[in-house]
Amino acid sequence: MTEYPKVIKFDDITLEKIEPTFENARRIFDVVDAERDSLRRFLSWIDESRCPEDMFMHMYKVSQTDNGSYYIIYDGKIVGNVGVDISSKKNKIAEIAYWLSNKYTGRGIMTRCVKKLEDFAFKNMDVNRIEIIMETENIKSENVAKRAGYVCEGIRRQSYMIYDKLKDVYTYSKLKSEWEKENKNA
Repeated sequence: MTEYPKVIKFDDITLEKIEPTFENARRIFDVVDAERDSLRRFLSWIDESRCPEDMFMHMYKVSQTDNGSYYIIYDGKIVGNVGVDISSKKNKIAEIAYWLSNKYTGRGIMTRCVKKLEDFAFKNMDVNRIEIIMETENIKSENVAKRAGYVCEGIRRQSYMIYDKLKDVYTYSKLKSEWEKENKNA
């Protein structure tokens, strides 16, 4: 079982496992609600978060599991979420998933978060491969994967259900040997 730190600080970013309180749920809900239309395009759980109480229940469920899900704090504000979890223990595969408020895109925040969780995963989790999967229409998410040095392996056709419609997704990956090569001189 992986021990995830409660807080990871680097540069001007803090990744934090925020306690499920009604106050925190309201803070996160406000970010999600302000971005509802753009987030809804790619995240099916958005419609399940109709009020702060819904967000609290989601936060509580997540807090009861061993997971690498972190809220992104930038300029003292919650601006998104990023996480790394084992998707196949047998095959030594982890997956990184994320979302970010549109107000904070274009600053390299998500790319740095992905790189930080990638470092954590390859150092502390028994994984040989990390995947980032996104809908083929999600250009911003795809650009994060590219900037973080992930390789596009292709399209998995109609493999992601969102709002009763199957969507095509890209699978991007990075192998531990590639990460080691990148970090050889670091």
